[in-house]
Amino acid sequence: MINLQKGNLFAQNTKVKEAAAKKSDKKVINAPELADKVQRYNELKNLIDANTSELKMIEGDIKVKGKEMFVQEYKASKLRPESFKIKDSTGTTCLMIVMDKYTSVDENKAELLRMNDLLAENVCFKFNPDLVEKYGQTLSELILNCPDIEEEDKGNLISGELSYSVQKGSIDRLLQYESPEAIFELINPIVALKK
Repeated sequence: MINLQKGNLFAQNTKVKEAAAKKSDKKVINAPELADKVQRYNELKNLIDANTSELKMIEGDIKVKGKEMFVQEYKASKLRPESFKIKDSTGTTCLMIVMDKYTSVDENKAELLRMNDLLAENVCFKFNPDLVEKYGQTLSELILNCPDIEEEDKGNLISGELSYSVQKGSIDRLLQYESPEAIFELINPIVALKK
């Protein structure tokens, strides 16, 4: 029985989550016709992963310096600098582009932007699709019978977009078809390689 008189309900009757049992290894199917391609794939993938990490660190360093240079140029010319090339000690250059596009803003940052008159607020109204489906007929009648909404606006007030996708589990039903190969090509599942 849980003691509800004192304490935190979320702290009551807690237990350590046990690690999930490790699943058995996947079945291995030999493909000798690939020769050493799987081995070479893994080697190249390891090289790419290592180089990608180094690339991101170097890119970060260049961007930090590029931002400093951008602000210096801005101050010096009193105009927003266009894209420019950064040259290192070897004489090698790369292009620095500063765009008029911005990362997402949380509430704390929004307040700082508001204080500096740099905040844009955009409201995108959306209907809950489950409730529209549930009350669609009622909503439609309310809109169509509302005298406060202009007739030409009533049909445009709510819009929907029809999209198509392959049913979940389709890959599990290939053998139900006369030509599983053709169905596989038709549904075109995403195929990825990992090391």
